[in-house]
Parts: sequence; structure tokens; C-alpha cells
Amino acid sequence: MDKTIRHILTAFTTALLVAPLAALHAADTFLVEDGQPRAAEIPFPTALDAAAVVESRISDINREALVLGNGDLNGLLWERNTALCLRVAKNDVWDARIDTSQDVPLMQVDVPNQKWSGGGYPPSWRKPYPQPRCAAVIVVGAANEAVVKSARLDLRRAVAEVGFTNGAPTVVRALADRNVFLIETDKTVSLEEIKAKELPAAELGETGGVKWLHMKMPGDLDYHGMEYALAVAANGTRKAVALVTSFETKENVREAAVRLARETATADPAALIARHEEEWSRFWSASGVELDDPDFQLWWYRMLYYLRCFASPGAMPVGLFAGLASDNTPWHGDYHHNYNAWQPYWTPLIINHPELAEPWVRYMKEMLPRLRWLAKTTYDCEGACVGISTFAFEPDPANCKSVNRRQIAIPPFGYTLGMAGMSAQNLWYCHLYRPDRKYLDETIYPVLREVALFYCSFAEKCPRDAQGKAKFGPSYSPEHGEFGVENVPFDLAYARFTLHAAIAAAGELGRDAELSGRFRKAIDLLPSYPTAPDEAGQPVVVDWTGCKFREIREHNITVPAVPVFPADQVTWFSPEPEKDLFRNTIRQTRHRGCNSTVMFSVAKARFSMLEALEDARRYYRPEVQPNGMFHWPMHGFYLSESVGIAAMISEFLVQSVDNVIRVFPCWPKEKDASFTSLRAQGGFLVSAEQKAGKVVRLEITSTVGGRLRLLSPWTGKPIERDTGPGEKLEMNRLATMTKP
Repeated sequence: MDKTIRHILTAFTTALLVAPLAALHAADTFLVEDGQPRAAEIPFPTALDAAAVVESRISDINREALVLGNGDLNGLLWERNTALCLRVAKNDVWDARIDTSQDVPLMQVDVPNQKWSGGGYPPSWRKPYPQPRCAAVIVVGAANEAVVKSARLDLRRAVAEVGFTNGAPTVVRALADRNVFLIETDKTVSLEEIKAKELPAAELGETGGVKWLHMKMPGDLDYHGMEYALAVAANGTRKAVALVTSFETKENVREAAVRLARETATADPAALIARHEEEWSRFWSASGVELDDPDFQLWWYRMLYYLRCFASPGAMPVGLFAGLASDNTPWHGDYHHNYNAWQPYWTPLIINHPELAEPWVRYMKEMLPRLRWLAKTTYDCEGACVGISTFAFEPDPANCKSVNRRQIAIPPFGYTLGMAGMSAQNLWYCHLYRPDRKYLDETIYPVLREVALFYCSFAEKCPRDAQGKAKFGPSYSPEHGEFGVENVPFDLAYARFTLHAAIAAAGELGRDAELSGRFRKAIDLLPSYPTAPDEAGQPVVVDWTGCKFREIREHNITVPAVPVFPADQVTWFSPEPEKDLFRNTIRQTRHRGCNSTVMFSVAKARFSMLEALEDARRYYRPEVQPNGMFHWPMHGFYLSESVGIAAMISEFLVQSVDNVIRVFPCWPKEKDASFTSLRAQGGFLVSAEQKAGKVVRLEITSTVGGRLRLLSPWTGKPIERDTGPGEKLEMNRLATMTKP
């Protein structure tokens, strides 16, 4: 068995299938001494309760289904032919086969000579796999038994209640401490197989009164496949539906699911619900907002809820879609290594849930063997790089027998150099927002080091321009133009970000001094961002060297603004000429919408351009669905990246780029706002209130100690102070800090 898959199996089997709440988060060690509230004290309960979803019908699965989940197990609750149904997914249920047998050889890039050969659109991409699979449909009642007349999703308690024209309501929870749906209903509950011609049929049966569905998913030359089982146990009106996969138990999955369902159905329901609500109270107690802006307040809470439904420490990261309304997920539901995979795992940090980024951090580390192989195979470079798409349970290429070592590479999208840095960025962010030297050493730095080494090795191979700088390419500006261009701002910004991050991490760990010196030289090789004159003759940043102003009339990804955000290379504290260049660039850049709205709005917010708020509102308000989720134009429904809306709103309230905290950096003076425990770089929890245009409260908790740097919201002047772990400070307009 491949060591990557074996590692995942080991991680899952070390957890109990049924565990008390404390055990569920035992691996989440960085929260224990993290300054987060331990008591279930929700900062703004009225604002949270106002975010509940209330509907009179739930017959449209895309627009009206209620979302339930515990971070690993999730489902969409909707009415189908007057029967209540729940489409069930779990983050590790994948048809993870890859068939590269008909693929042409991968593209190889000769960096010194700026030439490339091979490659082409792979036939493997046209197959219906790999993709995450919906495990089954839970059917409550029978067709025409009762018509739904009301539905309510209580976000605070993570419980859905559906009322019918006759009979008692049905209440559904995805229990927070186990992979079980707890259903209170007077109706029968059954399991329905989801059939696919490319998959074997599931086996359905009953053991001791417990109904079950057992599915065996096939493998390929290099991947052994998987199994999963669902089981339904009843105890009067209480039904428990358990889901167990072969990645989390060494025993027979059917037997494990039957036991888990039976144990849950016969357990004390009050205790089950109390543990469930205790976990959700803990979640909501970590942070909160109360805003004189109904849209943003509502969106913030609903997107936090959605994030918690699909992200949890120890679970597999979710791909493009969180909630599988379709049996054929577009783009294979993959890990798309640009903003798509980045946005869901950037979001947890500022909202003070860094534990929810753990699945991505772990996945990136486990992928290192493949990413190193890809860098060597494609570019003949040291280090690690990524293509556009990866999938769950990818084995080490060294052990693969498939054509191209089972690698799917899609030109030109898979050959953007900056994607490696963007994919590693959230790992470094995890350390900046939640400093932990041990976690940095064991988990984060190994990835940062390898991605930085790739950029260093690549830059060293590049031919030089007249100024002695690297012609940083060939590459592809995402998602515009053709492959073969150089000096793409997306690439340059992420190369700089990653090299600087690796140098800082190595310095903190006291290692790799010689390699850090090499990284510094690589930074010096990177050229300036390419520019072209606008209609007034003023420079604007363009997509590549030689690109003309407005050659890209409408951006899918706002590449020219990436150095501001998300790459953090041009900030509020940069020299004014550089800020002027990027302000003009932002004003001149046009984009298509969904793929850039969050990124571009935050880029504006970093320069305190208040238009960012209305731009975001104008775009997203028409996309709000009755179930509280967002439609993503040109993509569909239940896009995991939509949770980035919550982080965007948080960036309007607090920023900490360059480790300097700014409160209300992009919030209108005429709107009151209050927030509690939003997280800043350095591990600082920030709470503040603006009332009648003035900041009337500012409190900061240092979770790990260290140097606090703050831009005074009253004077605009910088303030610095050393802090100890757990120290709480109150700031006043006299620019003094006191302990409460």
C-alpha cells in the first residue's frame, strides 16, 4: 500500500468511531492554549439567531435544500416527490480512480531555452472519475405521504426542523461528535442507492433490524479503492443513520456502521443533543460580529456555518463542492490549485477558527512526493510545484505503474507558476495567525521549503534580461492568454511571498542558513511587475511582459492586483509610488465576477477603498438563495469557496498584513459595527466597536505572546508593545494600553 494512503488510514483509525467531544478535538492541540473562549459564551446571540434559515418549501435541491454537516459528514435536506430526502456525502467518499492509459506524455519545459514539448489535453479528464461521490440518499417517509409546509435551519444549534401538512415535524442533526445523522420522525427511514454505470451496484440488506447499504468503490493500477457503509437503526421515533468508510476502520465497514447506528439510536438522546449543541456553542463562541449592515451580518454567520459543515480537523479537505447536489460534479470536484482551493482554507484564520485549515495543511504535506516529482519531471527543477488539479488519495509517483505516474496535467491551466505558492500560502498563514513552532517545524516548513526551492531553482535557470533579471517563464496568466509568457504578476508575487516566507520560517527554526542565502539571491533575480501606459499615459500593471493595456478586456482572475491581494506584496505600508501604481491598476481592471469578486474586493479593502463594500454587495446580493447559500455564476451551487465571503467581510473590519493590526480599515463611518475575537497575524484576537463614526472600544488578547504592532484608529500612528501569552489589553484614544 502506498505510504501516503497508509498514513491517511492510520490517521483515521486512531480516532474512535464514537467519541466524547473532548476526544473529537484531541488532535486540535493549538486550540487548547489559544486564547479562544472556553465557555460557550456566544458574543452576539441575537445576530446569530437572526441568521436562521426559514422557508415554506424545500423542493429545489440547489436553491432551497437545508445544509447540514459536522465537518466530515454532510447532507442536503430537501423534498422530492413529497418525500423528505437527504443526499449524504462524506469528505473521504471518492471514486478516486484515475485512468491515464490513453494520455500523451506530460509537457516538459526547457526553462533555460524557453522551449517546451509534449503535453496535450488528456483523455483521462473526459472520464467520469475521479470525483467525490454522494454516498446515498436517506428517504424519510414515502412519496405523497405528507407535503412540506415549513422548514427552519437553526444555525446556532445546527438543527433542521421540517413541518408537514399532517403529522409531527421531522428534526434532523448531523451529530457533531460522530458521523451520524440523528433523525426524530414518526415516518420510516430508508436508504436509497445512487446508481452509476461506471460503478458496481451497492449491496443492501438488514442485520438484526438495522438496514444497511454497503458500497465497494473500485481502484486502479496504483490505488486500492475503498468501501463505505451506511446503516439505519430505529428506536421508536428516533432514527440514527451512520456512515463509516474503510479509511477510518480496519474492521468490516458494514459491521462498524451497524454498530454505530445501533449504539446511537439506543443512547440517551438528551446527552447526544447536549454534546452536539455544546460543540456548536464552542464554535460560535470563538468569534462574532454585529453590523449595521443586514447583508454582511447575515452572510458572515451563514458562511461560517457552511464552513463548519464541511471542514474539521482530521477530515479530508473538501474539493470544489461542499454538498453534492449532482452525481456528476463539474471539474471532477477536484482540488483546483488557484483561488478555488485557496479560498475555503484562507477563511478559517481571520474568523478565529484556524483548526479548520488543518485538512489543507495536512493534504499539502502528504502530497509532497508527487509535487517534487512534478517539479523535476516538468521543469527539471528542485523543490515542489503543482498543476491545476489534484484529487483525494493520490499515491507517491515513485510507486505508480500507470502512464505518466497517474498524473493528470491540463495545458495551459496546469502550468501557472504561481499556483504552487498560492497552494502553500495558507500553510504559512496558519503559522502567522496561530504561531506554533512545533507545527511549523513538523508540518508547515517542509512544504514551504520545497515550494520556495522550486521558485529558486526555476529563477536560477531562467535566461536574463538586459538588467540581469530573470525572464520568469514560460508560464500562463490565470486564466487569460496562452502559455509561453513571462513575468506574470501572479507568478512574481507568489514567488516573492514564498521565498520570503521560507526565509522567515528557516530563521525562526534556526536552520537552512545556506539555503536561505540562496533564496535571497533568487528574490534579487525577480524582475519588477510588467506595466503598460493607460489611456492617460499612466502606468498600470499588466498580465505579462509585452501585454498591452486592456489587452485582457475582462479578467477571470484579477492577475494585475494579485501583488496587493492575495499575495500581500504591496500593502498599506508600501512606498507611495508603488501604492499609486496599484491603485491605478485596480481602478483600471475589469473582471467577470465570481472568480475575482472576493479577491478584488479585499485588494481594494487593503487600500481602504470603500467602494469594495458596495462592489461586493452589488455582485452577491442577487446570488443569495432561499437556503442562505450563494449561487456561483458560471459554476453552480454549493461552491466551497463561497465561504470566502465571510473572510472578505472580516477584512473590512480588521487587517494585519505585515503583522500590523488595523481596525475598521475599510468600514464606513456612518455604519456602526462591533466584532469580537477576529484573529490577526501574531496570534492576536481583536475585539472592537465603532459607534457614530468613532471607535469606542478596542481590546486585544495575545494568545502566544510576542510583539504587538497596531495602527491607532484614533491617531493613525503606529503603537508597539511586547506581550505575554494570554495577556489582554484595552486600548484607548490616548494611545495607551492597559490590562483590564
